[in-house]
Amino acid sequence: MKPAGITISDYSDVSSDFTVLSLNRRVAELLSTAFPQPVWVRGEIAEVSKSNSRGHTYFRLVEPSIDGMGQPLAVIDCALFKGNRPLIVRSFAREGEVFQLSEGMTLRIQGRITLWDKGGRYQLIVERIDPSWTMGNQAQKLRRLVDKLRKDGILGMNAELDMPLAPLNIGLITARGSAAEQDFIQGLKESRYPFRVYAAYAPMQGDGTAGGVIDSFNRLLTVPNLDVVVLTRGGGSATDLAWFNDEHIAGVISQVPWPVISAIGHETDTTLPDYVSHTSVRTPTHAADFLVNRVTDLTANIDSLAVILHRSASRSVAHARERLSSTAAVLSRLGRLIFRAQKQEINTLENWLVRSARNSITATSRRLERYGNALKKVLETGTLRRLEKELNSLQRTLASSVSRKFEMYSMHLKNIEAVVGGNNPQRLYRKGWATVRGKEGELLRSILDTSIKEEIEVTLRDGSLSARIERITPVRTDNE
Repeated sequence: MKPAGITISDYSDVSSDFTVLSLNRRVAELLSTAFPQPVWVRGEIAEVSKSNSRGHTYFRLVEPSIDGMGQPLAVIDCALFKGNRPLIVRSFAREGEVFQLSEGMTLRIQGRITLWDKGGRYQLIVERIDPSWTMGNQAQKLRRLVDKLRKDGILGMNAELDMPLAPLNIGLITARGSAAEQDFIQGLKESRYPFRVYAAYAPMQGDGTAGGVIDSFNRLLTVPNLDVVVLTRGGGSATDLAWFNDEHIAGVISQVPWPVISAIGHETDTTLPDYVSHTSVRTPTHAADFLVNRVTDLTANIDSLAVILHRSASRSVAHARERLSSTAAVLSRLGRLIFRAQKQEINTLENWLVRSARNSITATSRRLERYGNALKKVLETGTLRRLEKELNSLQRTLASSVSRKFEMYSMHLKNIEAVVGGNNPQRLYRKGWATVRGKEGELLRSILDTSIKEEIEVTLRDGSLSARIERITPVRTDNE
């Protein structure tokens, strides 16, 4: 008895004749009998075609070789019809992902096995795609690497480096002539800041990616005074970007002496360098924007500080001008008082000299009168010659005495004038003297009136100086 549900057809009659179409239909019947229900198939996308005018998309699902480099182990054609696409798009949206087929993408597909009778092509009609498996396969591998690097203490090492305020000397690791390089350089050029870029090119896809990127980092170590290094490439499939999920690249990034900016893929792409670098941005253009904004912020801060400094300096100058005017007014009043006192002293001395001279003349006149009377007596007594000699001597003595008196008074008067002139502040300033005032404007007459670090103001002949006391040295006297 034949098992129920299984139909066996006998094709041993070699005399049977088929047309091409009838043969293809017979094979299609066999496939539908062998696979009556949809099946799940895992593989990697290759050769994706654009949607045709009817909205259908065709691609090939391959099983890669073991080393990932040789010919695929197996291939099956797949067709995603327009009617099945909305269901798949919604399933990806529920997972927070955007559905987009791209080469290298790993899929878990549910579909029906068919044979297109007119084309004779064996294919898989796609009905569902498992988004959690598709997106989680690479994500799980990446999460495991991130957890391992975190345990090893590598994850945050580059982020601990200081990002320069003006990163103008930039190392660039990317593919030579790539769109990523062009976008990045164009973003820097448009800013008109004096950026200097040192490019170390490396393959951005395939087996040589890790070695090339590491070699580029080593070459940039020979460039002096680098501020930052940008590792960038444009978008691509998950498989293309997965070449960067290499533990050796992460180790090098953690050891280099400058902050690294990771700009790999597009907005939704995440790779291992995004976790270990100092800064992660979405695209090469965003990397350029980050650096330009950094310099712009510094420029704005410098302009702001310049305005603050100007205002502060203006206030300080105005304050110093007010203090100088106040000091000048005090000195002027003090000078007038000194001159008034000295003038009064000179007037007093002058009056004393006049009185002294009058008294001396009066006394001398009286003596002369006495001598005249005595002379008469002498003439009368015949002692004229002797008295004449005495008179001549007396006249010489009197003249010498009066002369000495006047010279003495004149010298005293000159001394007084010198003292009065010496006390003139402007004259003292011209001789190199200065006045020193404390922070409250008080005159300092001793080192005991101030202390270390106190601000003082020194007034000279042509202006004043603001200073800070750094050392105080007492003068030792002979009694100490």
